[in-house]
Amino acid sequence: MQFDQKITNLKKQVEHYSREELIWFNGYLSGLLEQNQIQSSNQETLIDITEIKPIILYGSETGNSKKLAFEFLKLCKLNKIQARSFDLATYKVEDLSKENFIVFICSTQGEGEPPLSAQSFFEKLSKVTLDLSQVRYCVLAIGDSSYPFYCKAGEQLDALLKKQGSTPVIALQKLDVDYKDHTKVWFDTVLEALRNNTINSPRIGTSTVLQTNSKVVYQAVVNHKVLLNDRESNKKTYHLELSCDQYIDYQPGDAIGVYSVNDKTSMLKIAQILGAKSRFEELKDLCITGLTKTVITQLSVCLKIEISQNRIDLLDLLERYDLQASIDFDTVKSLLQPISPRLYSVSSSPLAHDNQVHLTVALDQFETEKEKKTGLCSNYLSSFEIGQQISFYVHNNSEFYLPEQDKDVIMIGPGTGIAPFRAFLEHRDASGSQARNWLFFGEQYFVCDFYYQTEIQQWLESGVLTRLDTAFSRDQKHKVYVQDRLKQNQEELWAWIQAGAIIYVCGQKSPMSEDIDSTLIEIIMNNQKSSLEVAKAYLEQMFLDGQYKKDVY
Repeated sequence: MQFDQKITNLKKQVEHYSREELIWFNGYLSGLLEQNQIQSSNQETLIDITEIKPIILYGSETGNSKKLAFEFLKLCKLNKIQARSFDLATYKVEDLSKENFIVFICSTQGEGEPPLSAQSFFEKLSKVTLDLSQVRYCVLAIGDSSYPFYCKAGEQLDALLKKQGSTPVIALQKLDVDYKDHTKVWFDTVLEALRNNTINSPRIGTSTVLQTNSKVVYQAVVNHKVLLNDRESNKKTYHLELSCDQYIDYQPGDAIGVYSVNDKTSMLKIAQILGAKSRFEELKDLCITGLTKTVITQLSVCLKIEISQNRIDLLDLLERYDLQASIDFDTVKSLLQPISPRLYSVSSSPLAHDNQVHLTVALDQFETEKEKKTGLCSNYLSSFEIGQQISFYVHNNSEFYLPEQDKDVIMIGPGTGIAPFRAFLEHRDASGSQARNWLFFGEQYFVCDFYYQTEIQQWLESGVLTRLDTAFSRDQKHKVYVQDRLKQNQEELWAWIQAGAIIYVCGQKSPMSEDIDSTLIEIIMNNQKSSLEVAKAYLEQMFLDGQYKKDVY
């Protein structure tokens, strides 16, 4: 019964009381209150809407979850809801019990793990014992359904919170790579729960996956292939051109996903050791190289051996270890995971090449136990001959698209990080954009590692490329990298930033992109004459505003 209705009923009951009776009744009730003999008829503790101050906690590997967290924070403020936002890397697990409503936004990486910065939070939450019975929450999980551990970190977080006694307001929500089209629906649902004070009456339901656009698999032919390095180079980087009989729906900034297959020699050896040589082709699409920790642990138990490596190929494991248990092909096969797709940045523009997509692929070469090896997918692509057929799908990357035609861009792409920027320049050339374009490129040697040199020089001469700065690290005694070129040109770079230029970075996450971050912070400090904290906040805001974009791996 609502409070107003109770007041009405009480007035009806006392309307015929005398003044003396009312005075006595007032004293009687006061005495009961002093002795705590009047208790609430509703034993459930409800949270007053005026006291709800949601906290938004995010775990982000590439920055997407972080952006979503800040988008929701802005929406809360627009709706006059006092909210705060923190990275899981800095938030104390013990403080969860102090909150009344928590919004989690978390991505998944690797073997279904949370982002690196959030792994400590997950580990502590799994070990501590908290009373979160008065805490309400919701989880938005971001992932890629092309991979076997789709949104696994979000699932794990949801389970850990329930184990600690917390109650979800709405069910776990999983979103695929085209999450931007669906986040508004989820944001509105959470805001509705806040505005209507329904977090005390959770609509739990079951975890859901919003339907995303199904991936179109294209069948193509390799119609051109060239090695971009000269003979003296330490590297092998290939330019591949794939042609289709149909229009390929992609934009510069996108990537293509390729499912590689295992080589016949390795499959035959494994199948023979496992006593099923004739069944070797059953291993074609299963991951037998660079086994994950989970698979290694399972094989250790199955084969009754202690495996010291955190990463090993199945063939090496079977050949190097003294196997104590009988080996069964089907058992081992059941423990192997499907081969995950590999993503390669598109290095072409659809405006410049009809029904074609171009790739820049560096053959990954490394040594383990003094044995030379190559990366599975890079070797798979590098081995293609002209005329061979290949299947792929387009992985949209809208966070890394070109801006409006009149917006200046600064492109930082050492090594194969040049790929999307070749696409950018092709696109701006074909579309007739008049905006300024500044490219920073780096590799080992000028003579043998200057990818797309002829095209870049032509763009410089035609004015499509406004400025080029290169850093060939081993052409001089002291190594020079792209971040050194940024420092050397910091005054002009700062002028471009102040004029609204958008900075794009593509390439290795560590250490390259981390070094770029540090360099940009230093440039901001120097030109703003500000403190380190202010400079970090400035770069952070650039990222959130879309003026600083990264596609790193």
